[in-house]
Amino acid sequence: MPRGVPLTDEEQARRRKEIFHASVHLFLRKGFNETSMREIAKAARIGKTTLYDYFSSKDDILLSFVEDELQRLTEQAQEIVSQNIGGLEKLRQMMFAYMEYLATNEDFYMKLSSQVQRLAQESLERIQRKRHALQDVLRGIIDEGIQEGCFRPIDSLLATRVIFTALTPAIYTTRPTGSRQQMMEEAFTLMLKGIEASPRRPSASPAS
Repeated sequence: MPRGVPLTDEEQARRRKEIFHASVHLFLRKGFNETSMREIAKAARIGKTTLYDYFSSKDDILLSFVEDELQRLTEQAQEIVSQNIGGLEKLRQMMFAYMEYLATNEDFYMKLSSQVQRLAQESLERIQRKRHALQDVLRGIIDEGIQEGCFRPIDSLLATRVIFTALTPAIYTTRPTGSRQQMMEEAFTLMLKGIEASPRRPSASPAS
């Protein structure tokens, strides 16, 4: 669209997505440092000046991409929370959604996660806030399960952090112990056994 003609919010969002995808494709193929803004503009089929209307730098593109992905994952988690199902099933769906997300974005995280860590401190703090928002959703699921009695009383924030950290090796491993689906199922079982409440034993009958 020619300069001077305003884009709708939907058109701007679509343009940003196009730039995201073009950028990440180049980052993965050529490397982050080896990719220029000019090449990104060409891949996105826009002028370099137009590209700078959306993003000031490659770091800005990378930051925005990570923030958008975390926001999307958080919204998916919130949809799971809104369902009329128990805490145990919410936990299962949340964990599998997260592992599916990791599997889908394997190339990005294997090749560009180190570059994300090199972003400016302010950018890292923005990403951290997004991660905390996602953690809070899972923490709420665990708290709900504790109230229901299906999870034992635990530090729900610590459990949340442990779960997210422990799920990554189930997806990104050089020594698979089965298919990815099998490892995802096993990871869920391992996490569940760590927080699941012990079955209540029936009370002993009073002596006659």
